[in-house]
Amino acid sequence: MRVSTLSLYRSGITAMQDQQSKLQQTQLQITSGLKINKPSDDPSAAVKVLDLKSNMAQLDQYSRNSATAISSLSFEESVMSSVRNNLQRIRELTVQGNNSTNSDADRNSIAQEIYQRLDELVALGNTRDAQGEYIFGGFKVDSPPFVALNGEITYQGDDGQRELQIGDGSKVVTRDSGQSVFQDIPSGDGHISVRAGEDNVGGVLLGDFGLIGDFEPDDYTVTFALSTAPGSPAGEMVYEVTDSNATVISSGTYKEDTAITFGGAQISVSGTPAAGDTITLSPSQNRDLFTTVREIADALARPADNTASRARYHNEVGQGLANLDQALDNITAVRANIGARLNNIETIDEINQDFKLHMETVLSDTQDLDYAEAISRLNLQLTSLQAAQQTYVKTTGLSLFQFL
Repeated sequence: MRVSTLSLYRSGITAMQDQQSKLQQTQLQITSGLKINKPSDDPSAAVKVLDLKSNMAQLDQYSRNSATAISSLSFEESVMSSVRNNLQRIRELTVQGNNSTNSDADRNSIAQEIYQRLDELVALGNTRDAQGEYIFGGFKVDSPPFVALNGEITYQGDDGQRELQIGDGSKVVTRDSGQSVFQDIPSGDGHISVRAGEDNVGGVLLGDFGLIGDFEPDDYTVTFALSTAPGSPAGEMVYEVTDSNATVISSGTYKEDTAITFGGAQISVSGTPAAGDTITLSPSQNRDLFTTVREIADALARPADNTASRARYHNEVGQGLANLDQALDNITAVRANIGARLNNIETIDEINQDFKLHMETVLSDTQDLDYAEAISRLNLQLTSLQAAQQTYVKTTGLSLFQFL
């Protein structure tokens, strides 16, 4: 086969250009530190790198969300701690005010401090964060959630809960609404609520109450009356228990410090009731914290100058204590839930960070350059290029005219 001089020139130039191209690619890899500098270098690896970087960017967003959630929940928890401390002080004042040795002036003084504490509670309910948003307003973060209207504190927010995504399929609530924290608090002992009639003229006093069996939910009324039974002692007091349909479901002779039992519930009663005095027992219903505190202060501020008024203030303060304990339990439950969410965020964030570290390792193996191998390859390519250049020089220098 005849090989022309032009073919020799072309093949030599092509060989040198191939070596120069490989050398240039190796130099670029060493300069950038990456094996893949453009998709054409390794299409499948380039797609893998893009996927890894996208997943890592998502994990970085999850990490930022986790930091935001931790900051928000930690701030809320500090506010809830202040609310609990405030309520604990109100409870101490209430117990102090429920002592029969206090004069009207003493109770009024205690009531004034409780009113001040109520104002502090409202201020805590209207707390704003660093962005100026009201943290207990639900989704309504631009206006105060608690507003005084006609002497009562009303809730202007909603029950919305803001969430942040902190992982694949994992979201966390970063704020609790004022509805769940301050409004939806069960009355009484959480199951039933007991109240003495406001028009009572005797000295009946409510004691402990609660369930003793399967409670039949209904509104019950205990009514006291003088016995008219033949042969009964003069002035003997009896009672009847009626349900919401005015049906008598229980009756008996009143004995001080003896529980009245009916419908799966019982009430301890003391003092001397008058004929016509009543006690009502109903299923527990939600009531707001501010009303509970205000009613306690109102009861203590009201003069108690006779048996009926003294019994009324003791009963209302006792009822307020039961409601206050429910509020404290609710605050404790909210704080415990916040703590659980903070632990969950930390756990998921640790998992995300471990996963990110794994992906960084895979990304490094995929795109990072092995400098030792690359430098060895560069030296080999330089040697190959030099050999190609020397061969080209010698080959192109061959000519018959040199022998003529």
